[in-house]
Amino acid sequence: MGLAEKETNLYPEIEGKLRPLALPLDRPGPGDWLAEHRERGQTFRQYLAANPVRRGKGLDAIYLCLLGDFTDPQERVVERAREYLGLWFDVPVHVRCRMPLSAIPARARRRHPEWGDKQLLTTFILRELLEPDRPDDALAYLALTARDLWPGQGWNFMFGEADFRRRVGVWSLYRYGNPGQSAKEYRRCLRRTLMLATHETGHVLTMAHCTAYRCLMNGINSQQELDLSPMYPCPVCLRKLLWNLQVEPVPYLKRVEEFCRRHGLEEAVWYAEAVAALEK
Repeated sequence: MGLAEKETNLYPEIEGKLRPLALPLDRPGPGDWLAEHRERGQTFRQYLAANPVRRGKGLDAIYLCLLGDFTDPQERVVERAREYLGLWFDVPVHVRCRMPLSAIPARARRRHPEWGDKQLLTTFILRELLEPDRPDDALAYLALTARDLWPGQGWNFMFGEADFRRRVGVWSLYRYGNPGQSAKEYRRCLRRTLMLATHETGHVLTMAHCTAYRCLMNGINSQQELDLSPMYPCPVCLRKLLWNLQVEPVPYLKRVEEFCRRHGLEEAVWYAEAVAALEK
C-alpha cells in the first residue's frame, strides 16, 4: 500500500521557493553517466510511491566499517565525513569496526587487467561483509576504504555503490587525490568524499539519480564529472530528504552551511541563498 495522499503535499515550499536556484542538467557529453545509462529520474511523488527506507521506526543511526589502512590526512577526511553524515542525515554516526584488507578473500580482489590497480569487489562488501553484520537500528551501514573498487564483470572501477533496500553501501578514497599534499588537495579530497558519502547514502534512502537538475544525486561516470557536479541537492531531491528526515528546513540548512564555511567549501554560498529564499 502506498503512502497516504496527504504526504504528497508536505514541504511544497522547497520546490517552489528554491526553484530559481535550480540549474537544468546539461545534455550529457561523451562518456558522461547519462550518455551511457538510460534513466528517467524520480519526482517527489514517485519517491513517496516507492515506499522508501526512512529514518525513524528504529532506524536511527549510521554505522561505518573502515576497510584497510588510511594515512593521517585520510583519517582526518574520514572523521569529517563521519561528522558530515551525521549532519546531513540527522543521526549519530558510529565507527562499528576497522577491518584489515586481509579479511577480504582472493575471490573478491583483483588487479585491473590493464592498469594493474588493486581493487575490491563491491558486491562482496555489500552482500557478504556488511549485510550480515548490519545492526538492527542502522539506517545505513557503510564501508569506506582507500583501496579502489569495482562492481564486477564489464566495469573498470566504481567510486561507490549502495543498495536501495538493504541499507548498505561502500565508497572509496582511492581516486580522490592525496589530501596530505597541500591544503588545496585536502579540500578537494574532502569535497569528493563528502559528495560520494551523501550520494551513496541517499541511494540507501531509496533516492534515485536526478536527471532534471544539477544535483548531488546526479549519476557520476568520471572524476571530471564528479568535480563539475554540485555538493548540494536540487529542490526536488532536497524535498525528498527533508520529508524522509522530518526536520525543519531552515535550521537544517543553516547547520550544513556552517559546516561548509568552517571547512572552506564553496557550497556554503548555495546553502546561504537557500536559507534566504526560504526565510522570505
